[in-house]
Amino acid sequence: MESQRLFVATFMAITFALLAFLLVAIDWAAASGRLRRNQWVGIRTRSTMRSDRAWVAGHRAALRLMPLHLLTGVGLLLAVLSAQTVERVHLIGIGGAAVFVVVAVITAVVAGRAAKAAEGEPG
Repeated sequence: MESQRLFVATFMAITFALLAFLLVAIDWAAASGRLRRNQWVGIRTRSTMRSDRAWVAGHRAALRLMPLHLLTGVGLLLAVLSAQTVERVHLIGIGGAAVFVVVAVITAVVAGRAAKAAEGEPG
């Protein structure tokens, strides 16, 4: 059972770390203008997709929240690796996925507001 716990914990830890890294790397590339507006990668809300200026402005605003993504990833990595049972690893994994979704929604709201402001729209 210990080997199963270790395997699942390691898999989830790597997943959380990669997810946090990818979110930060993608946002940084979009905020710097290296990742152009597209239909596949980045914060793709109606307001961020409106123009290139809105795209960059939204991602620059979201960049300020990237430490939160990194802290979430590192915290969850440590939590799953320190969990004593495979059941707790699963619970942390489910909770961790929910936390990532909440942080992503908050980030999208911040990006959307900044994109609207860049286009001269209210709120």
